Amino acid sequence: MNIEFMGNSPNISKNAFCAPNAAIIGSAEISDDASIWFGACIRADNNKIFIGKGTNIQDLTIIHVDDDTPVHIGENVTVGHSCIIHGANIEDNVLVGMGSLIMDRAKVGRDTIIGAGSLIPSGKEIPSGVLVMGRPAKVVRELTQEEILSITKSAVDYAANSKKYIL
Repeated sequence: MNIEFMGNSPNISKNAFCAPNAAIIGSAEISDDASIWFGACIRADNNKIFIGKGTNIQDLTIIHVDDDTPVHIGENVTVGHSCIIHGANIEDNVLVGMGSLIMDRAKVGRDTIIGAGSLIPSGKEIPSGVLVMGRPAKVVRELTQEEILSITKSAVDYAANSKKYIL
């Protein structure tokens, strides 16, 4: 369901998949080959939300903004089921594990894995190429090249799967 808010309508690529019960509201931009899965809510009512090419936002995830904190999610990002992203910046090729929370003004570097159930507090900066876990999340170690490639594979697999849903 796409909802205009205060004169701002979602801008969704024709080859993106948005589940029929996903809510996309206001100044949201969904790029090519992105997918927004069942029950997700992307509420860009107070600021902008950008979702990059090949990124997947899985079931029941909530993405929201504040007046001074937009959301930018880069390319080939996998956001697992039931996550909350609020006013954060996530660079390219990141995997956000199921049930994670990423708060206002947090920044996540590229080629990073956020372990399931993690909390990235407001203003926290996560460097590129690491595994972070916990509440609050802490860097556990650097990722291997295989793990970095697996992040890309996850996004590519989700993009391919989403094409089965586009009629």
